[in-house]
Amino acid sequence: MAGDESIYCRRGFSVPMTFVLGIAGSPRRGGNSELLLDAALAGAAGEGAEVQKVVLSELSFSGCTSCNKCANGHDCVLQDDMEHVYSSLDRADVIILASPLYFEGLSSQMKAMIDRGQVYWVRKYVLRRQGKRRRGAMIAVGARLNADFTSALRPAKVWLLTMNADMDTLTFGGFEEKGSILDDPDALANARALGSRLVAEGRNLH
Repeated sequence: MAGDESIYCRRGFSVPMTFVLGIAGSPRRGGNSELLLDAALAGAAGEGAEVQKVVLSELSFSGCTSCNKCANGHDCVLQDDMEHVYSSLDRADVIILASPLYFEGLSSQMKAMIDRGQVYWVRKYVLRRQGKRRRGAMIAVGARLNADFTSALRPAKVWLLTMNADMDTLTFGGFEEKGSILDDPDALANARALGSRLVAEGRNLH
């Protein structure tokens, strides 16, 4: 599937201990949020996890149409690339979201993906189906040094709670130019540490 970059890490492990799904929400490939996500996934892979990156900008999908078909216990009826994302979400033990800020909110690609999570909200809060416990994180990057991340983190947190995942955060302000996050000497190391920690914490949930 386009937009799906899978890495199956062995490095001495007979089987992956954890499946970590990274979701890149930037429309710009190789931008600051994606570089941080890649570092987080590398940290997870270093702990023996299986990691997969989904690049939303390379997928074809719409937001939720509020058809309410999922309230009857159906899967989402929209037939687009989100079908593959749902499959990976269902497997994930750890979910890491990454997005730049747009008007101090999430990218449109990330918000559309979150809105398509209505099917999980219905399963949990209407149909009372409890999914597995997970760990989650949100990586957000803003152009302004004093960027306010509140409006971006709130929907990510609510969505991750719907997925039965607590949320860690990494936020960086003052990085607009592509690759400028590399000017922060600690940014990638902090992201790698996040990925590594989430795998360790994910193991303890099961």
